[in-house]
Amino acid sequence: MTLPSAVPPAPAPLPETPPPTPADVASGRFLGTLLLLFTASLLVCTLVYLAWTLPGAWFSGASAKIWSPQNITVARGSLIGAEPGRAHFAPEANGLAMLAVNTRFPARDYPVLDWEISGLPDGTVAKLLWRTDYAPNAQKQIDLEVESGRLLPITVVRETGWIGNVLGIAIALQLPAPQPFTVVSLRAHPMDALETLTLRIKEWTSFPGWRGTSIFQLEDPGTVSLSLLILAALALLLLGAVSVFFWRRWRDRYLDFPRTMPRYWLYGGMTLLCMGWMVLDARWTIQLAQQASQTWHTYGGKNLTQKRLAAEDSALFAFIEKARAELPETPARVFVMADAAYLRSRAAYHLYPNNVFYDLHSPQPPDARFLRPGDYLLVFQQRGVQYDSARKKIRLPSGAELSVDAKVIDSGSALFELAP
Repeated sequence: MTLPSAVPPAPAPLPETPPPTPADVASGRFLGTLLLLFTASLLVCTLVYLAWTLPGAWFSGASAKIWSPQNITVARGSLIGAEPGRAHFAPEANGLAMLAVNTRFPARDYPVLDWEISGLPDGTVAKLLWRTDYAPNAQKQIDLEVESGRLLPITVVRETGWIGNVLGIAIALQLPAPQPFTVVSLRAHPMDALETLTLRIKEWTSFPGWRGTSIFQLEDPGTVSLSLLILAALALLLLGAVSVFFWRRWRDRYLDFPRTMPRYWLYGGMTLLCMGWMVLDARWTIQLAQQASQTWHTYGGKNLTQKRLAAEDSALFAFIEKARAELPETPARVFVMADAAYLRSRAAYHLYPNNVFYDLHSPQPPDARFLRPGDYLLVFQQRGVQYDSARKKIRLPSGAELSVDAKVIDSGSALFELAP
């Protein structure tokens, strides 16, 4: 007898994928719309920034012109040294220097000039001079700003004399003292939309290093001003509000969105604002992280003495260590002399617990009437102090002469003990 073969059971039906709910479809469309809104707001802010700041045409066929130190003529002062890409100049004894460049280019195509000069002391007065073929016998001039020892770029397109072809450019410097300075180049910029955006991108991706205010803000010349940041935030909010208004009207008329969607738009508006805030703050955050990394590589794992020798004022600390070895164990009266206020105060800090005297607001030497034998004079990079080793006397910038015993003589620095 043959038994019938067993029939295999039918496989269980696979569960059907449920169709997307209206809320899922709405969420996907919402995220896409949010991304489009953010991109559009960035575009609007960029266009507004360019319209606000461009000194020349939006699109210019001109390219930037660069004059190296080899193309610069010294009209007043002297060339004291050169190396690849830069040259060092010294003014006359009265502090006056003048550098000139022969040029020929249409003024309307180059609205911005940038003298790349460094090493200018505080109190330097700078003027830009030029001639054009429109008025070849007339010499025009405008003032230049000096900040942190450098000349700031100048926009000349709005000057009445910036017309025709520029035949020559010069710069006149009046330094408070005959101090050398360094020149890298002279640049003429068309500053159209492409060059402006390129410069801003370079600024965002460059690392300027640590500054005293870096933990709070960025202060380079290309940083967007506060008024433009406020305008960007307002444009972002306005665009988002208008888009939400029209989107909701279109949604209510043509789509069947759930009633929970207003909550999504509330979250979306908050997200849009946070994304814009993060973009504006991204550069500061990245540079702060780079500065923290640089600080760790400079000071990490070192003791206090090694950290001070690795700091920017390491030369001062090294000299103070030599001077402290010559000072008596009991606190002595020490008068600190240095041109820079920071160096005077920092030297006093390293010399404690001695009785240290210095003037925070003036580099003037102490009054000789208040000095007595046994006092110490610590001179660090102070101009105008002369020492006669044969006579064992020093002459202060005020003209007073003092009998001293030299304890430490270093490059540009010394420690003296006043003799009876």
